[in-house]
Amino acid sequence: MSDRKWSFGHVLSYVYCSFAIYTDNEFDDTEKKEIFVALSEWLPDESRTSIYEILQEAFEWFIEDMKASDKENDIVLNHIFGFCPQLKENLKPEACQAIINDLIRIGKADGNYDEREQKWAEILSAELGVSAS
Repeated sequence: MSDRKWSFGHVLSYVYCSFAIYTDNEFDDTEKKEIFVALSEWLPDESRTSIYEILQEAFEWFIEDMKASDKENDIVLNHIFGFCPQLKENLKPEACQAIINDLIRIGKADGNYDEREQKWAEILSAELGVSAS
């Protein structure tokens, strides 16, 4: 695994990509676009190119972690659940709620916000201490 320098943008990108892919094993263009829009809202001072680079790097880390994971050690989920306490501690509740709202938006982007996506949003909202609705 490469030496990673996790920025806030990387963490959000990783969480958003993981949510989009893990919940239905697909990553379609509408989800990608919604993730880019969400990141643009969180990172207003970054250029479009910079946001794309952050997203691409986090996506590559996700793929690397997914390939290295097994039933005994899901590296992706370990990262996700490792990020949640840090996000909860360092962000206001409104910002944590905005992350969950982004997940719901991403889940609905492809026109199918299914039970698995809803369950993920519920679990992550509980971890962040906010509502999944």
